[in-house]
Amino acid sequence: MKSSLARRYGLTLAVTTAVVGCIVLLVNLFFLERYSEESIVTGKHHISSLVQAEKVRDAELMSATIASNLDTAIYHYDFSAIQELLEPLQSEKNISYTYIHDMNGKIIHDGTADILNYNQVITELLPYTIQDFSESGSTLSDGLLHVAAPVQVGQNTLAMLRIGVDFREVNTEIDQLSVLFEQEANQLRSSILFYTLFAIAILLGLTSIIVFLFSRNLFLPIQTLVDRCNRYAEGDRSVQFHLSKKDEFAVLGDALQTMKESVSASQKQIEQLAYLDPLTMLPNRRMFNEELESMIHWAGAHQHQVALMFIDLDHFKQVNDFAGHDVGDRLLCEVACRLSTLLKEVVELVDIPIPEKLLLSRLGGDEFVLIVPSFTDKNDLATIATHIAEVLDKPFSIMDERHHISASIGITCYPEKAGDITELLKQADMAMYAAKHSGRKRFRFYDSNMNSEVLEKIQIISGIREALEMENNQLFLIYQSIVDLNNDKIVGAEALLRWNHPTKGLIPQDYFIPLIEKSELLAPMTLWVIENACQHLVDTIYPIDKRFKLSVNISGAALQNQKLCLQVSEILHKYSLPKNCLHIEITETSMMENIELCYDILSDWKKAGADIWIDDFGTGYSSLSYLHNLPIDGLKIDRSFVNDIAHKQKVIETIVALGNSLKLEIVSEGIEKDEQKKYLQQLGCQYGQGYLFAKPNKLPVLLEKISKTETAL
Repeated sequence: MKSSLARRYGLTLAVTTAVVGCIVLLVNLFFLERYSEESIVTGKHHISSLVQAEKVRDAELMSATIASNLDTAIYHYDFSAIQELLEPLQSEKNISYTYIHDMNGKIIHDGTADILNYNQVITELLPYTIQDFSESGSTLSDGLLHVAAPVQVGQNTLAMLRIGVDFREVNTEIDQLSVLFEQEANQLRSSILFYTLFAIAILLGLTSIIVFLFSRNLFLPIQTLVDRCNRYAEGDRSVQFHLSKKDEFAVLGDALQTMKESVSASQKQIEQLAYLDPLTMLPNRRMFNEELESMIHWAGAHQHQVALMFIDLDHFKQVNDFAGHDVGDRLLCEVACRLSTLLKEVVELVDIPIPEKLLLSRLGGDEFVLIVPSFTDKNDLATIATHIAEVLDKPFSIMDERHHISASIGITCYPEKAGDITELLKQADMAMYAAKHSGRKRFRFYDSNMNSEVLEKIQIISGIREALEMENNQLFLIYQSIVDLNNDKIVGAEALLRWNHPTKGLIPQDYFIPLIEKSELLAPMTLWVIENACQHLVDTIYPIDKRFKLSVNISGAALQNQKLCLQVSEILHKYSLPKNCLHIEITETSMMENIELCYDILSDWKKAGADIWIDDFGTGYSSLSYLHNLPIDGLKIDRSFVNDIAHKQKVIETIVALGNSLKLEIVSEGIEKDEQKKYLQQLGCQYGQGYLFAKPNKLPVLLEKISKTETAL
C-alpha cells in the first residue's frame, strides 16, 4: 500500500513537476518569441535607417558640391564646361538622370553630349510627387531618390541641378542583409528550443532558469550589434562591429564592419570632392570661397589688403577640340604643376608677409584663381602676374606633341575695390576679360570703367551667338567687286560679313569682328561664312559667270585651330568647287607665326580647290622665303599704301614687281580715284577693288552687275 501510495505520489509529483515545467517552458517560449521578433524588427529597422540615411546624405552632398561648381559655366552658358563638370556623374552606375534647368523650368543641360532635352519643361520629366520644381532637397519616390540643389551666384539662384539616384540597389542590399539577419535569428530560435528541451530532460525544476540564462546569453550578440548600430547612426564613427566570438553572429558583425568601411571610404571621397579638384588636386571653388572669406575677415581685422588674381587660359578650348579631352586634362595638370612650382619661387621675389597662405585654386574648366594676402606694393602683384604669364607661355609637351597656350590675368584688391567674395570674383573676372580682349598673354588691374565695357562686349558676343543659333538672317554677306583694271570688267568679289542687330541696327564690322576672333565663336562663324559664300558661288554666281573669283577672309586666329581648318577643307570638298574660283585670304603675319603648320593647312585647302592669297601684303614680313615656300597664288596690296600713293610709290612698285616676277596675281585695295587706277594699271597691277568701281553690295545687286557685264560682252 505504502509502496503503491509512494508510487502514486511520486507519479503525481512527477506529473505535477512535468506540468509545471511545461507551463514554465511555454511561458518562456512565449516571451522568447516576442523578444526575438522585437529584436529582429529593431535590428532590421536600424540597419535600414542607417543605410538609407547615409545614401541620402551622400547624394545631397554630391549634388550640392557639383552645383557649387556650376555657377560660372551656367552664367556664361559654357556647355563644354557644364559637360565636363557633369562627366563624373555619368560614370556612376546608379545615376538615372542628370538635369540642369533654369528657374522657369526650362532644361539647360541633361548630362548628354547632344543635350537632347534642351529647353524642355522639367515638370514633364519629373514624377507627379514633385510639385514645386524650384524647391531644393530630396524626395524618395518609386525606387528613385530625386535630389535638387540650387546653382547660386551670391544670393541669386541661377538654376537647379537635379539628380536621380536609383535606390533599388540600396533596397536590395538592405533586404539581403535583413534576410541574413532573420536567418541567423531563426537558427538561434532553433538552438534555444533544442537546448531548452535537453535541459528539461535533465532537470525540469531548473528549466526556467536555464532557459532564461541561456536565451539571454545567445541574444547578447544581437543586442550588442543593435547598440553599436544605434551609436553609429548617432555619429560615433569609432564603433567597431567585429565580435570576439567566432560564430554566425561574428559573420554578421564582419558584414556590418565591411559596410561601415565602404561607407567611410565613400565619405572620404565625397569630402575630397567637396574641397579638392579631382583632376589637379588643387583646392576647388568651395575651399577657395572658405579660404577667401577667412582671409577677408583677417585682413579686415588687421587693416591689410588682399589681392585676387583670376587666371584664364587662352586657346585651351582649341587643344580640347583638336587633341581631345585626355590631352586637355593632362595640360591642366601641367598648368597646375607649373603654377604651384612658380608660386614657391615667387614668394622669394616679392614682399608677402604670410606666404603659406598664398592659395592657388582651380574654379573649373581652364580657370584658376590666386589669393595673395597682405601685399605691400601693387608692383609685387604685377611681378607675380608677369611671371605667371611667362611660365604659361612656354610650350607644353604632352604625348609627344607640343601645345601652345597663354594666360590672361585679371587682378582686383580688397578692400580697395570690393568688400565681399562675390564682388571680388566679378571684378577679377572683368579684369581678366579686359586683358584677354587687349591681346591675351596680359594682365589688367580692375577699374570701374570695365563694368560697362565688359558688359557691352558680353552682350555683343551673346547677340552673335543667338544670331548663329537662330538663323534669323541677322548675319549676312555683302560683296565688294574686284575688276580687271584694263577693261573695268567685274571678275570677282570679296565676301564681307555684316550683322544687322534686331534693336541696334547695323553693327560696325570693325567692332564685332575682333570680338569674334577672341572668343569661342571664331570657329562656328568662320564655318558659317565659308558655307554661305560657297553656297552663293555654286547656286547663284557660277551659273551666270563660270570664271568668277570669290574671295573669303579667314582670321589668322583660325589657323591655330586645326580642327576648324579640317572642317574648312570638308566644306570645300562638299561643294566640289572648280579650281581658281575661290580665293582664301590670310594675312602674312598670321602665317608666319607657325609656318610649318601653315604649310600643311594651306596645302590641304589647295587640294580642295581653293587659291591662297596674302591679304594686306606689305604691312608684315613681306619675305621672299615664305613666298617661295608656301603655296601662294596672289597678293593684295593694302589700302593704306594706295591711300598714301604719293609717298608709297616705291613700296607699291616693289610689291607689283615682286608679284609679277613670281607670277602671282595682284589685287590693289582701296582704289577711290581714277589717278590711282591709272597709276596701278601702268605698273602692271592686274586687278583692283574700291569705291571707284563699287561699294560693297548685297548678293542680288552683285548678280545684276555680273549679268549686265556678261550681256555687254
